[in-house]
Amino acid sequence: MAEFFIDPYKKYYDTLQTMADITGESTAMASAAGTAASSIDGVSSEIGSSDWKEQGVTILSSAALSSLKSNISTLESNITNSLTAACEIAIGSMLPELDSLKTEDENYESIKTKLNELVIPTQYDDEGNTTSTYRMYLSEKNSLEYQLSESERKCKQYQTDINNYADQIKAKDSAIQDIKKTVVTSDGVKELTILDYDANSKLMKISFRGQEFYIANTRINAIDYQDYVQRAKLYQNAGFMDGQCAILAQVYACDMMRGTLTGRSADDVKAQSPSTRLLDGCSSPNIDDVLEYVYNETINGRLTTLTVTQRATVWDGTKWTGPRHVVTVVGFDSSVKSYKDLNEDTILVLDCVDGKIQTLSQAREDGGHDRHIYAQDGNYFAHGATQDFLAKEVENEEWYQKHGVNA
Repeated sequence: MAEFFIDPYKKYYDTLQTMADITGESTAMASAAGTAASSIDGVSSEIGSSDWKEQGVTILSSAALSSLKSNISTLESNITNSLTAACEIAIGSMLPELDSLKTEDENYESIKTKLNELVIPTQYDDEGNTTSTYRMYLSEKNSLEYQLSESERKCKQYQTDINNYADQIKAKDSAIQDIKKTVVTSDGVKELTILDYDANSKLMKISFRGQEFYIANTRINAIDYQDYVQRAKLYQNAGFMDGQCAILAQVYACDMMRGTLTGRSADDVKAQSPSTRLLDGCSSPNIDDVLEYVYNETINGRLTTLTVTQRATVWDGTKWTGPRHVVTVVGFDSSVKSYKDLNEDTILVLDCVDGKIQTLSQAREDGGHDRHIYAQDGNYFAHGATQDFLAKEVENEEWYQKHGVNA
């Protein structure tokens, strides 16, 4: 069994082995951005000539094209200085160290096995003299113990070097997020795009179906996590039982806040014990109390689960009603100024039925009616992170290093 080549180092190794081409790809991206900037500069110069100026296009030359050129130049610089640099550290420096750690760890195990398999011979002969076989045994034992000590020292040094490389990559994170913001906002395919991102803010602004929303700025943002949920098929319509909505909603919240990706199987979901991490919250017959709790948690960058209707089938004269369901609240409409503005149209959730971000009132692919905030036995419910969970697993950097999360 491995002694030093363990998580997170094994996870690093398994991931980086499949990413050998990423440095060349990111360099090509930077080159393409630079070429585009040069082309725009050439066009801008042509438009800036006296012939063009006479035709009244000075504003195009001085504003639009120069601004576009500047943005592309910034993108090129960010890719080169951050993304490419991070990739080069990961592939050029970190991966070889991981390979060395793997090899040395195997050597350590081999030496330890030999040492454990040594057979202690007879120490003295009939005359009371130390036997030659015992002297050979001591010599071999001392040699193996020294080799084991040296191998351990090397493994620990490799671990230190790898951790340093991981820290260097992590230091590039904010700039890489800027690249992501630039690229994602130009993606016309996704209905969710990042509009404004500040690493130090508790909220980030996004566009969803042409409307602006704020979402909690968690370690994994809701847009990226939705993509993971779809790939991993971590939602009810992909095979989970109906009764698992609460635990899935809790898994979503825990994963996004602490930066983890829970496995697909129901056993994996249960093993995470997310309910023990989302025990705090609000239960009240007054819906405003629950909405105030949800609002305050969200603006502080934390996620909550909210009890709502499932597939509403009964009209009580004012609204649709139906069985209980639980969703993960990720944000709210940008028009919301206080909890009093929260309602089914302005609350943004990640719904574990189809694993998609949507407002509570949005029609769903499963044909269900609009969601409504649900009162069970006269009380409304929302649950959020415990202080213990936040302190140990969300805000504690030592926990992240130990578990190899977001390093």
